[in-house]
Amino acid sequence: MTPTPRKFRSALLLLLPLALAQTPEEAAAHEANAQKQLADMLTDSLAMLRHGSAASVESAAEGIAALAVETTVSQPFHPITFRNAALKAGVVDELTRLLVDAHDGKASTRAMHFSLLALEAIATDDPSTDLDNGHALAVCKAGAVAPVVTLLRHDDEMVQVAAAGCAAILAECPQCQAALLQQGAAEPLVALGTYGNDAAKMRAVAALDLLALNNPAAQKRIELAGGLRLLGGIAKYGDEGLRPIASELLGGLSGGGGAKAVAVDAKAHASQAHQARVKHSRLWEQRVGIRRAYAPGAPPHPDDDELS
Repeated sequence: MTPTPRKFRSALLLLLPLALAQTPEEAAAHEANAQKQLADMLTDSLAMLRHGSAASVESAAEGIAALAVETTVSQPFHPITFRNAALKAGVVDELTRLLVDAHDGKASTRAMHFSLLALEAIATDDPSTDLDNGHALAVCKAGAVAPVVTLLRHDDEMVQVAAAGCAAILAECPQCQAALLQQGAAEPLVALGTYGNDAAKMRAVAALDLLALNNPAAQKRIELAGGLRLLGGIAKYGDEGLRPIASELLGGLSGGGGAKAVAVDAKAHASQAHQARVKHSRLWEQRVGIRRAYAPGAPPHPDDDELS
């Protein structure tokens, strides 16, 4: 039977008492049990991604995304433990393959949507620190950048929004940032922000913000794509919470990028990127009401059993 997000959550809740272990022996026992449970869940999901029906593939991708978020919120598994396990098991490779298949018409819109959400969640660093855990780079190395950029132009707006959310997370990593720029992410992101609904605008601005961070070439590319006009319009007439964010980004671009072109080391860049992520994720939660893995300290939503 295909693992569902509700079943994933039920299994995680069973592990919560173990997560409170205090002694080294209890902690070791908890980690061993968590690793076994995690391996079983991922193995089942991987089988569904590879060999399941269309509905099973959709459910497996949805479950992986839910598990990635849940491990960050309730932490019966440490966020890094889960993400490392997902990479080791080959889940990221399968999700990326599914996006490529989707581009070729071999996967459903829902499968694309949930695969993008899953990759976004897996690529997200542990929100309790400002460290770059390397998961975004691993997702990029799996080949996710090209299909993510392609899906920014998909006919379904739900897929476009999910692709922009994934692009924003990947852009936290300088190597992924460069790859996104090389694949031409700036232009469809500006178009999505210009013509999309409010959710699309929020995700597009978040991705543009991270794409431009400490990257003069990206800033110039965004300008040429019409980014100044987009951000100016949002700053004046957009969502109340998005206006100051658009205004700040607009200032960095129209001012020649001086505010964001300062050379920083990798640690400082990661810290700035994480701060930007939290800023955008909090606005997203306020407006959309979907719990994510990127806003530490956010109160849980008791009825949030599935990702939307």
